[in-house]
Amino acid sequence: MRFPCALRILYRKKVKVHFSDACFNGFLPGIRPAIAYSGGRTRDMLWCEIIKPVTSGFDRVTVERGNIERMRVSIAIIGLLGLTVPAFCQRGPAAPAYEDTNNVPASPEIHSDRSVTFRLFAPKASDVVLMGSPGILEFIKEPKPLRKDDKGVWSVTVGPVPPGFYTYGYAIDGGLRMPDPSNPNLELRRWGPTSLFIVPGAEKAVFEERPVPHGTVHIDYYDSKNLGTSRMFYVYTPPGYETGKQKYPVLYLLHGNGQIEASWIATGKANVILDNLLADGKVKPMVVVMPYGHIPREIKPAPAAPAPGADSEKIEKELLSAIRPEVETKYRVLTDREHRAIAGLSMGAAQSLSIGLHNLDLFSYVGAFSGGGNRAEWEKADPATLNKKLKVLWLGCGTEDAAFRGVKGMDDLLTEKKVKHVFNPSGAGHSWPNWQVYLSKYAPLLFRD
Repeated sequence: MRFPCALRILYRKKVKVHFSDACFNGFLPGIRPAIAYSGGRTRDMLWCEIIKPVTSGFDRVTVERGNIERMRVSIAIIGLLGLTVPAFCQRGPAAPAYEDTNNVPASPEIHSDRSVTFRLFAPKASDVVLMGSPGILEFIKEPKPLRKDDKGVWSVTVGPVPPGFYTYGYAIDGGLRMPDPSNPNLELRRWGPTSLFIVPGAEKAVFEERPVPHGTVHIDYYDSKNLGTSRMFYVYTPPGYETGKQKYPVLYLLHGNGQIEASWIATGKANVILDNLLADGKVKPMVVVMPYGHIPREIKPAPAAPAPGADSEKIEKELLSAIRPEVETKYRVLTDREHRAIAGLSMGAAQSLSIGLHNLDLFSYVGAFSGGGNRAEWEKADPATLNKKLKVLWLGCGTEDAAFRGVKGMDDLLTEKKVKHVFNPSGAGHSWPNWQVYLSKYAPLLFRD
């Protein structure tokens, strides 16, 4: 007879058990995984806590010298069937509240009307607010307080929220923003992750996965002689790269302040965007290189860290003298300027405009998403040279973005100097939904001749 485990333990006895094959086969089919979980093997000795089984009669199991004997006793029928096997064989101390997964509420919960409920278990907190940078703040406009129920769960519902991509976090008792512990989807950043979610629309957005051929994301580690440290960069190769022999044009795609080399993949979904555009025949196949745009990893670097100006200069040197040779050695990329582009968001936009302008012999395409360049340098630039060298100079910024004035000023300057360029003003602000769309508009203009 098989004895499923009880949910609660009413009777317990700690004994040293030798499990025979008969015990494995006739007592509990799930005991083998328990032995493996406990670090043992068949017929091994281990300490177990024997508990009362749930039966339809009045049965108890005892274990003595490796034999199982059924004895008639009166016990209450308790619990539920189907407990995990480790619970049968070993019962540790009760988990503290902060480790108990039973306390993890569903969050965020996206409802059919596109309203969204956020929840956080924090029974001892006195103040919790929903916030973003800007993320969800672009919709809610200001941080929203959550309310606590009698179980210690804080919650707030907002919306309906327009379809799209949002980041958010919580500030507890006036502290720094933290991610939602219920949500495994994160934007990784230098000063810690923030949570993200997608509100689906009637049609899939350009950054949402579709059943199309997929490219490959690589992570390359290298030792930087310029900076005296180990660094890495991400690389996207298009579908078919691994099985082919052709060489591809290359786009260097830079992240923003506080972000990391993984940001364009993990958060921006650049690989998904390019997969979708390729499947639709809107872009040329290309290799995309995403390096790290800061010098230190820490948000609070040591006092001897370089000043921002030196930081920018060193990043340019690193890209050109360390990363570019590494890419051109390891990957099948075309190495002439007609097949090399650069673009970035926010801080990466400023870096792209600066690096592109300083190196017109290396780049034919420059894109800046939500960030302006050094106006003084562009004022001095020769319009005829810019028009001859740059096949595409692309600017984009949201009208609600604090950077809009500066980007619009760059657009006005280029227009005044009669420098050919594209200016794409859009709604919303300084956030991923804009940057993802900008990439989807910039990439189709690259490498067309």
